Amino acid sequence: MSLTPSQSAVLFVLMSLARDVPNPELRRCAPELTRKSRETLNDLGLIESVKGPRNSFIHSLTDRGWAWCARELVEPPPTGSQPPIRALYTIMTALGRYLDTEDLRLHEVFRPAAQPSTEQPTTEPSGSDLSATVGIETRIRSAYHDLAPRPGAWVAVASLRAALSDEAAETVDEALVNLQRSPGVSLIPQEDRALLSRADRSAAVVVGTQECHLFAIEEL
Repeated sequence: MSLTPSQSAVLFVLMSLARDVPNPELRRCAPELTRKSRETLNDLGLIESVKGPRNSFIHSLTDRGWAWCARELVEPPPTGSQPPIRALYTIMTALGRYLDTEDLRLHEVFRPAAQPSTEQPTTEPSGSDLSATVGIETRIRSAYHDLAPRPGAWVAVASLRAALSDEAAETVDEALVNLQRSPGVSLIPQEDRALLSRADRSAAVVVGTQECHLFAIEEL
């Protein structure tokens, strides 16, 4: 699909922030997202825009938008691009080479910035809480190895949930999010939404703003 240089830049900015972005903040980081451009990107399914406080829009990149950004890493700048956009595409092309070399995906590099905690913990985690956390993560690893044909193969989150049906969904969510921060562990969206069943969609784990459907553990 052919987008204007400004529309392309908006998508890359939303990708880099990897979260819902209010219009005033987007305006500080990217070319102005006009009403026509917003409607075009919404109609193409590349972004979602919802009304926030004071009727200001809040924008986020969709799965299709993430897929567009991934494909655009090997594309030339849009026709008519000015030097700043051409420079942006040069940088994104270099990023694409790095992702290929390291076998990484965009969402593994671009994640929401960590928010500083304003609350002070009143107590240390109890031994039983720590034990429970370690226990569920161990169960997930065991279930993965039972389901995966080989280390590193993708397993549906829905299948993991079925294997851990006695665990609360929130407990599994928290453990999967914690595990994906570990070396060799990946939790990603299914980029081809047409392959998702209803069970896959309902079993998704939300990481940042992304619904993740596939899980893998490499052999370290």
